[in-house]
Amino acid sequence: MLGAPIDVLWFRLSRQPDDPPQALGRFVSGKIMVMLNRDHYWQCGYVIPKGGLNDLRQRGLELFREDIASLASFLHGRVSELRDWSEIRLLTVAVDRLREWYRPGLLCIGDAAHAMSPIGGVGINLAIQDAVAAANILADPLSKGTVTTDDLRKIQRRRQLPTRIIQSGQILIQNRFISRVLGKSQPVSLPWIFSLLRRWPFLRRIPARVIGVGVRPEHVRTPDVNG
Repeated sequence: MLGAPIDVLWFRLSRQPDDPPQALGRFVSGKIMVMLNRDHYWQCGYVIPKGGLNDLRQRGLELFREDIASLASFLHGRVSELRDWSEIRLLTVAVDRLREWYRPGLLCIGDAAHAMSPIGGVGINLAIQDAVAAANILADPLSKGTVTTDDLRKIQRRRQLPTRIIQSGQILIQNRFISRVLGKSQPVSLPWIFSLLRRWPFLRRIPARVIGVGVRPEHVRTPDVNG
């Protein structure tokens, strides 16, 4: 377990035609919320301190609705769509990875091998890249019935470095920024890396590529594709 100081509450709110079109990240007065445009609705992720759901529920649903409206004022007339806590799902955040991803006859990839923070939304990317790498390495020995633990070990060796790099970045953001913002009423200065990205927009291509393409991109190279 590498640690995660946060959990996330997931819920939906309707989306109107004149709402902002893009995904949004909002940081206001110690509160953080991410909004993903799903065409007809917003998929919202409200960040809370690890284990903080009970305290939030004790404050009451009405105050939670007010917190949401304070983060995105255009949602003010829609927070009443959250009628009950059952419409709000808790995502318990964990960042960890197995020491060994394999046993004879068994291979773990994706979340089974390495749980990712929701930061960046890269968990599915890494899982697909793991699967492609596994297909490339195992296609031939599987067709011959000669798969060994050495073949499985190759997959972990190939995919372990990008997993470590992405998880390290997620932990850095959690500890250096998100943990500093949550629950703080006074303004918090941006970490220097965010200041650089804001000052020189062309640098934003770097994290965009890391998130969208990955540290070690994988391409299908199984025999049927190569043939």
